[in-house]
Amino acid sequence: MIAVYVHIPFCESKCSYCAFPSYVACDNIKKKYFKFLSNEIKNCKFNDRDVASIYFGGGTPSCVDVDYIATVMQTIKQYFNVLDQAEITIECNPCSVDFDKLKKYFQLGFNRLSFGVQSLNKKMLKLLGRRHSKKQVFSAIKNSKLAGFNNISVDFLLGLPKGDVVADAKKMLHAGVKHISAYMLQLENGTPLKQMVNKNLLKLPSDEQVVKKYNKLVKFLTKKNLYHYEISNFAYKNFQSVHNFSYWTGQAYIGFGLGAHSFDGKNTRWANADSFEQYFAHNVDEEVLSLEQRDEEIIMLGLRCCRGFNLQDLSFDLQKSKEYNLLLKENIIYLDGTFVKLNPRYYDVSNSIILKLLNN
Repeated sequence: MIAVYVHIPFCESKCSYCAFPSYVACDNIKKKYFKFLSNEIKNCKFNDRDVASIYFGGGTPSCVDVDYIATVMQTIKQYFNVLDQAEITIECNPCSVDFDKLKKYFQLGFNRLSFGVQSLNKKMLKLLGRRHSKKQVFSAIKNSKLAGFNNISVDFLLGLPKGDVVADAKKMLHAGVKHISAYMLQLENGTPLKQMVNKNLLKLPSDEQVVKKYNKLVKFLTKKNLYHYEISNFAYKNFQSVHNFSYWTGQAYIGFGLGAHSFDGKNTRWANADSFEQYFAHNVDEEVLSLEQRDEEIIMLGLRCCRGFNLQDLSFDLQKSKEYNLLLKENIIYLDGTFVKLNPRYYDVSNSIILKLLNN
């Protein structure tokens, strides 16, 4: 069983905070890219595996012609055994979809949408370089439901100077959204947003203020009966992201497209080049993880999820660790059978706890 990721690296414009491999490209580049992408899928050595989830991410998959998306989807279904109940997601910008496009996605087999909302505050959308408006967010969600979609997710950014993420989340739930992701704003090197902060043209909230907003959001969403199944992710029952969960639990996944990453579920991962020239030249970087590296990933990813991690998956006996036993004694982590889980009260300081376990 594997998860399949497809990277669509094209955007209508570059957001001020984005460091992902994404480009505003001409039609010729797009044609060449999608032809190469389809061939990559056809020649994959893992195409005898059952597929439990497919995720079209970017970039902005919804900004390209639906025919490109249709060709890739048909190729995947032709060369892989996509399970009938597979979760199939496409990322969308609210301003780059209408009812007709959403209906075509649904007819192609997509059953989950992920909208990059980030904020409903007009000034923050402008700051981030987002092209959509608050009105377009609600229109996109309404059209999604009319097109047949029930599984709709939205992303928000925490750490913005203005806006009320709790109020925004409340409006999204009322609109029919089933899943909410709330990620901390990261200042990436080379992005306009980081340059603004470095030049003192923009002041961001302190870590303490961001944590306070995060905790308010957690309290609100859990009170509304959303399951806090990963540090940054919340969902109603049966609407957790199957695809993302495969990453967090160390399952095998295959990435197709520019800069896409793959993992064999054991100890080897590889990544496609993130420039068109190198990607078209079939350049791939491969890494074989040491036992220590794999242990670190198991602990780090596991503690981000409510599932935790299995002690039996580690190559060493963590229970002999002084730091582990101290955290256990203080009820910061706890045991559920052979699974180590993080007490939800400490989600907001999870990074420091993970570091303590990793620095044994």
